[in-house]
Amino acid sequence: MKYETVIGLEIHAEMLTHSKVFCGCTAEFGGEENTRVCPRCSGLPGTLPVLNQGAVRLAVKAGLALGCEIHPYSAFDRKNYFYPDLPKAYQITQFAHPICTDGAVDIGEKTVRINRIHIEEDAGKLVHDDYENVSLADYNRCGVPLIEIVTEPDLRSAEEARALVEEIALRLKYAGVCDARMEQGSLRCDVNISIRQPGETKFGTRTEIKNLNSLKSIVRAIEYEYTRQADLLDAGRPVIQQTLHFNENHGTTKPLRSKEEAHDYRYFPEPDIPPILLSDADLAAIRDDMPEMPADRLRRYTADYGLPEADARQLVADKALSDFYDAVIAVYPAYKPVASLILVELLRRLNDAGSTVGELRFAPADLAALVRLSETGEISKNAAKEILRTLFEAGGHPDEIAEANGYLMNNDTAAVEAAAAEILAANPKAVAEYRGGSQKVFGFLMGQMCKKLGKSANPQIIRQCLAEALERPEA
Repeated sequence: MKYETVIGLEIHAEMLTHSKVFCGCTAEFGGEENTRVCPRCSGLPGTLPVLNQGAVRLAVKAGLALGCEIHPYSAFDRKNYFYPDLPKAYQITQFAHPICTDGAVDIGEKTVRINRIHIEEDAGKLVHDDYENVSLADYNRCGVPLIEIVTEPDLRSAEEARALVEEIALRLKYAGVCDARMEQGSLRCDVNISIRQPGETKFGTRTEIKNLNSLKSIVRAIEYEYTRQADLLDAGRPVIQQTLHFNENHGTTKPLRSKEEAHDYRYFPEPDIPPILLSDADLAAIRDDMPEMPADRLRRYTADYGLPEADARQLVADKALSDFYDAVIAVYPAYKPVASLILVELLRRLNDAGSTVGELRFAPADLAALVRLSETGEISKNAAKEILRTLFEAGGHPDEIAEANGYLMNNDTAAVEAAAAEILAANPKAVAEYRGGSQKVFGFLMGQMCKKLGKSANPQIIRQCLAEALERPEA
């Protein structure tokens, strides 16, 4: 039987603060195991947490980016559970009074509701060694500031879930809240999924798939879990509410534990951290500090710069690429030529090399100089591609590369006219064919001209002079 899928997401995003949320340890990714941890973030007796105000500001920015209501009053709670990656056996989070609620994110024609965003601390990381049959605990990540974004169960397919995670990740990047590097775990997703017969309004029994850290895994896990639940119902067996782990290698889910409810965690107010109180002035200052968001940048590219919507969307979808584009046009505002060179030539080279914009050997000003050379007719379009190749591989400055390699075009019409006369005299048969109505030989004559004059000659002047010479009456 075909069932309807009902999906809600819990997205965990690590915020881009320098230090952890309740102590001064660095929040930077990586480091030697268990070297970025202190008595406070590991929860040793006698220590007290101190709230990182930067994390609060970033959480508010996340709420603004996702269309949420920001609450002037929010407070922390203790979520009690024992697990090896949580050395103090409880997590400081926001349960009763989250900082943001009631948001909305559009994905295509669909609006997905955001139930809440709350601040919490990250847990440590378990490293499972199947060969040695041991699990090791790295507590460096303990206390890294997180926001958890909880959606309503508005999603109906794996592709919708993927689209929502992509859109939220993009907005968090633009807002400066999270770098959304799923491969590093700075953005992770828990999927709550149930299925029901079409037309049914009551939800089915849900399962939760924990800690999915790639878009591909989100899609694969949802598709597998839909099939697993459908097979159970088709066989007349119940779906059990439980927490699942997705095995990347086998593409299957397996139970971790029974699905917890709020009462299982024995929440109670965190006694050591006072509530967060945000004044109207505080909220206004954070709103004023919000950077340009993807939708606003898309409107600027299309309405102000005249870029085709497809090109604008491609730029906006990669914040680093979009920032690079903005830096180039700030130097030389040739909006469409710059976009074309970036989206066609530069992206191709980045993809072939498997590198990113941040690894480029040249600055935005260098690309601006290259586009200027091309647009002012100082070099040909083909020469621009060759100069970009040199910039990509070795760096340098476009003007110097153009001069050193003879790419600067010679606009001396007298020399071109003289060359045209020689070429026509040397190819009387082709000239006669052209004057007899055969246009195809023009390309041959153009090739001869370019070969004679070399790459520094201006193709537009060559074409014009050759056409004029062919149209003159025969002597």
